Amino acid sequence: MKRFIPIFILLVATGMISCKFSSGPTIWTQPTTGHGVDPNGNVWMAPPPPGEGIQMAIPPFTVPDSTEVQGDFYFTFPSSIDYEIGRIEIAMNEGTHHMNCFKTPIVWPPDSGQPQKMIMRLEDGSVDTQAIRFQPEFNATIVWAASDMMIEAQIPYLNWILPVMHEGTDSGKQTVVKLPASQRMIIENHYVNKTLVGGSTQATPNGKGAVIINLWKATTGNTVPASMMVAKKTNIDIPPNSDVTFQKDCKFTQLDNASDWPIYILGMTGHFHSRGKSFTVDKMQDILDANGVPTGNDSVFQANIYQNAAWNEPPFTSYDPPIQLNLGQYLRYTTEYVNNSSQTFLFGPQVATQEHCNLFSWFVPAWHDGQSIYDNQP
Repeated sequence: MKRFIPIFILLVATGMISCKFSSGPTIWTQPTTGHGVDPNGNVWMAPPPPGEGIQMAIPPFTVPDSTEVQGDFYFTFPSSIDYEIGRIEIAMNEGTHHMNCFKTPIVWPPDSGQPQKMIMRLEDGSVDTQAIRFQPEFNATIVWAASDMMIEAQIPYLNWILPVMHEGTDSGKQTVVKLPASQRMIIENHYVNKTLVGGSTQATPNGKGAVIINLWKATTGNTVPASMMVAKKTNIDIPPNSDVTFQKDCKFTQLDNASDWPIYILGMTGHFHSRGKSFTVDKMQDILDANGVPTGNDSVFQANIYQNAAWNEPPFTSYDPPIQLNLGQYLRYTTEYVNNSSQTFLFGPQVATQEHCNLFSWFVPAWHDGQSIYDNQP
């Protein structure tokens, strides 16, 4: 998977950036614009110009053949001032399955992790190497319970300029992701370099993972903050030699006051593994009786606002203008899976042996000033 929104990767390129995981960067020269791949197959990306943003990079790390490599990187946002982010740019080596970035209160993993380095290009143009901790597995139960996801990316390059509002009381405002000064953060990173059950393959061609994230400051002070809604359908069961379909309704039930509505969807991306064949999202609406009470029936208000048939590089769709959801309207996503193997697939993070059924979307106005909504209902 590869493309979205979300925070980092490095410029480790011959003649651009050279670094060693153990001792940090040895060369810090890089282009001033653009992005690309160096002769060694590692991505590079120019940082924002001084005063316009911050770059954060995880140097290349090994993804051996016939493996999946995943883990959590713990670090601190390298800014002494609060950020309102109006553009998110991400570059990752080929082979990325996904990258999730969280705001978190967690300091280090319980076992202290493995000490490593990140490379930061700060707002004043200076370079800093920050000590980080890496936990070589997802600490998902603890991380997701305590943290707020702010970025999710599944493609090698994402350049998302958050849209301006065109409707409602916030019309004319720039939508932004808020990030407090010195915020503790976690990046979950997952690379795949293997043949999967059923014959599909996801490859990391140079055997290296890497992530670079540019966070660009909003260019106006007239802003409205966004939140993420992360939905998972966890009770999927895909039998051997089957073609099955699942649906999930995302009703934003945390927004329980009429004053919380309408909300506006800024962008979204779907997520499944190699048995997934189609992922669609419809905008739905409750059917009300004469007294305005839901009848228990619903109808499609706007079909196929998101469509995806590529499990390993699912598109990220940005909406400009944003899609309005009124009270009584919601998102329904439908996923189809084809399993040509003799194995049963249940919900889980391993690409080779498990499946996912997830939707990631961004909306305004933010819930609780940017807190994420997690919808884990079956």
